[in-house]
Amino acid sequence: MKQASQKRTSLSNKALTRAITIVVVLLVLVAGGFGGYYYWDRYMHAGDKSPLELDIEHMEQAIRDDPQNPDTRVALAQFYLAKGMMPEALDQANQVLNAFPDNEGALLTAGIANVRMGYYQEATDPLKKFIDARKDSPMANADTALEAAYYFLGESYLELNNPADAIPNLEGALGITPTDADALYQLGQAYQATGEPEKALEQYHKAVRLVPDFVDAYTGMIESYSSLNQPEYVAFARGMQAFSMKDFNTAQIHLERVVETLPDFAPAFLGLGLTYEKLGMYDQALTMLGKSIELNPDDFAAQQSYARVQATVNGQNIQ
Repeated sequence: MKQASQKRTSLSNKALTRAITIVVVLLVLVAGGFGGYYYWDRYMHAGDKSPLELDIEHMEQAIRDDPQNPDTRVALAQFYLAKGMMPEALDQANQVLNAFPDNEGALLTAGIANVRMGYYQEATDPLKKFIDARKDSPMANADTALEAAYYFLGESYLELNNPADAIPNLEGALGITPTDADALYQLGQAYQATGEPEKALEQYHKAVRLVPDFVDAYTGMIESYSSLNQPEYVAFARGMQAFSMKDFNTAQIHLERVVETLPDFAPAFLGLGLTYEKLGMYDQALTMLGKSIELNPDDFAAQQSYARVQATVNGQNIQ
């Protein structure tokens, strides 16, 4: 359980970067002229302080000048969030929520700050309120801030050992951004925790099609395939886990066995082809990648990899 929690925390850190970007966009909407990154060019030569630090100073002064302005406090909270100053971000967001409980910028910021500090139970209420406020809007299916709220609420439920409630929220995130590999992985974790390894595997495979070296997704596959008692597929996942960790010799051992035992499983041929490429075995790589394309002609990753290896071989022949 501790290992799974550490994995989810690392994913939270990745998703935090995305969420910060979303929050900055939201900041421009709620704070108008205080949109901090408007000042980037202005502060390019402002000494040792970063543009973000200067923006924070600007916001802090604006609050001293007008302490009752909620938009300015939300803006400062979101800059604190972008700076990684989570307690400060949460304090500013809560001050706004005490007076304006429905302020969307403050709700989202409070939710993300709570998640970042590991206060998962405390995160659920502001995130749910933010989702309820925006889920029925005409632009909900393209609302990246809403996607972030769904994602972090789903992650919070996972951390609270409530995967059943995590599932609809992670599905909500993926309904807005289907190519979110982190959300796919988290959804796989939730399905595995609810005793649905087949559904978990579907999500893991989608995730690795987007991020071929997604170590945590292959680790999830190992668990799911093991629970289904499918040792050949476990070997595939172990091989790809090794590949993702740049242990190409171990990957080769596992994947060579898999292509013999699972001759119709295209991902194993793709993985072995990529492994051969890393080992400089280009002819063997082309053979494996060609077989992968034969088994799955629509696999863009295999087609792209084949073209890349073929270009390498052609370049060597020219020399």
